[in-house]
Amino acid sequence: MSIIQAPFASTASAFVLLTDLRPDDPNWALAEQLAQTIAEQCTPILGFNPHIQLASLSADQQWMDDDLPHSLPVVTNACLANGANNVFVLPALLEFSIFQQQAFAECINQVRRNHTDKHIFYDAPDICHPLLFQAFIDRIGVHLQTQQIPPQQTGLLLVASGHGDPTSRAKSYQLMRLLWEHIGAQRAEVAFLRHEKTPLPEQLANCAQRPHNWLLVPQMIWNGEHTEYTRLILSDFQKQNAQAESWGACDPIGKSDLLAAYLQQRLVTLWNEHREKMTVREPSAKHQNISPSTIYGPDKSITLNNSETTVPQNATYGPAIMADVRDNETFGHLLHTIGIQSDPIFVKVTWHGYARGTYTDPVALDKLLSALPGRAILLEGHTVSRNQGQETFEWETESRENRTWIRDQEQDYLQRTGLQDVMDKHDAHYLNITEAYWDGQCANPEDIAAYLKTTGTEITHPELLEFIPQVLLDHAGCDFISFARFKGPTRLSISNCFGLLPGPLRAEWHGPNLTYFAKVCCEMAKIYGSIFNPFGLVEALNVAVRWNRKGLYRSRWGHYDLVPNPGMITLSRGLPGADMLASRLQGQNITRSAFFDVVRSSFQLTPELCTEPIADHLIQRFA
Repeated sequence: MSIIQAPFASTASAFVLLTDLRPDDPNWALAEQLAQTIAEQCTPILGFNPHIQLASLSADQQWMDDDLPHSLPVVTNACLANGANNVFVLPALLEFSIFQQQAFAECINQVRRNHTDKHIFYDAPDICHPLLFQAFIDRIGVHLQTQQIPPQQTGLLLVASGHGDPTSRAKSYQLMRLLWEHIGAQRAEVAFLRHEKTPLPEQLANCAQRPHNWLLVPQMIWNGEHTEYTRLILSDFQKQNAQAESWGACDPIGKSDLLAAYLQQRLVTLWNEHREKMTVREPSAKHQNISPSTIYGPDKSITLNNSETTVPQNATYGPAIMADVRDNETFGHLLHTIGIQSDPIFVKVTWHGYARGTYTDPVALDKLLSALPGRAILLEGHTVSRNQGQETFEWETESRENRTWIRDQEQDYLQRTGLQDVMDKHDAHYLNITEAYWDGQCANPEDIAAYLKTTGTEITHPELLEFIPQVLLDHAGCDFISFARFKGPTRLSISNCFGLLPGPLRAEWHGPNLTYFAKVCCEMAKIYGSIFNPFGLVEALNVAVRWNRKGLYRSRWGHYDLVPNPGMITLSRGLPGADMLASRLQGQNITRSAFFDVVRSSFQLTPELCTEPIADHLIQRFA
């Protein structure tokens, strides 16, 4: 077992905010604050902190040297050198000059040529975006209110640089029209600072022919050379034209909340579009890295290259570990290390339906059964969705009398999914909780209560004690694994225990709200934890679910995408540890979760599960 430093300074994806400011510009510090604000706003949406860096693409050619600090090539190459596989570039410019367009394209193309296994993503700004448009409206409104000039007596003159291509100048005319109609101004025009047609001095002369109070609106984000030049030309014109003395120029957008929201929305959209493409894109095997099995701790990562028996404390989160598992030998070693070694071993699988990727599939089950040190007894109950749906009856009241059909449908499910083949291969046994309950084979609730008393466990739903098969008590003290899948921040190993309730529908146990449901799940976990030696195991051995309203796959819970071959597991003594790590890996803030509020009140937890850091590059795989 070799120990390496965890790459917390590098992430799988890096984010760059591109500005036309120079690093020596007084507004550079404001732009850095803007980048930090965007990152803070994106964190709860993405599930991780994007750590946005600032890069410069100045319109001044002397600042376009590729070797200058903070230039786009330097920042991009630094991100890739620090281990980023994907770089997202967010241009925060309202106009690209011809030189900037060329420099930007050359930089992106050069990076792609030098790093064929890396990806660069970017989008194009839209100056007519509703949020950006509203930022212009606010600046105009502040000026008109200060000067006490009604919009109906005002003429708007949008001042753009005009040093880009014809498309960018056409966008300026579109923005002018939108501002004109929204403000209700008397008239509106466009002027350019760096284009031969409709230059600002000429447009000012034309405006003087019309009896309006003209307001110049800079099509710019920051106060700088262009805004100063705009005000200088206006000042010179006012000295020569008395009717222009009341004219003014409003401030540029600057570091506003609307600008931050506009950029935050673009970043999230760019990220989601990338994730959707990566979901359906099958990369060439030529460029795939075969990574070793690795444990990821809060301070260090550990590559598992031999069968050591212990894991350093700084590679764990209290009672829980988080690992990439690439082979059965390593998987078995981790199970043994954490204390799974009884014979038999009871495994609560997740077989709730046919929705691809959401249940314990043959690949994951085969890997688990191959790694277990003892015989496996699989536990699950009947459910309403594990069938072909040809029969119609009231599941709440008529399930038992239709049990033959339900049982046949379950066997068909095991055959269709290939799960039966895996069970036969490993000679695994299967105990259906619902069938045991219907057959009257559950233990005396008083016997279950005795186990709770011995362990000092209290529950608020004593009727749950009626649902424990007697055969489980005959093997009390054995290991119990709740084997759940990465498929959402709360539907993990504790929620998996909900399937140990015998009723196929279980509607009454869902209760009126999430808190009630969470309480039932926690109490079922506590009951089984009093009888057995419990372990939580949340897996993405084959695929993981990422919920997405536009996802390719559909289930009764909504649309989703699948993350192929993550190989990640979270494993813990007791169930909560694995769930809390798996939830955090999926971007959940577990300190603000109603479900985990119940978990914290139901179990004694170590603080590491909530507070110790998880590397962003791991969260980005699932969030």
